[in-house]
Amino acid sequence: MTDWLEPLVAAEVDAGAEPAAARNRARLGLATVRGLLLDLLATGDRAGVDAAMEEFLQLYYGSE
Repeated sequence: MTDWLEPLVAAEVDAGAEPAAARNRARLGLATVRGLLLDLLATGDRAGVDAAMEEFLQLYYGSE
């Protein structure tokens, strides 16, 4: 997981987040994506997973 987490933390820090917040946000994003991938594998509901990911991105990044 560290191989995936560290680049996400770096991206958050580069975007202006404090290191502790960057680590938390990176872990939250990674956990969400992993959970949605598990959902897709378990249900095969691509449209539902895509909609949930879009909702997460709106909550996470807002409407930039």
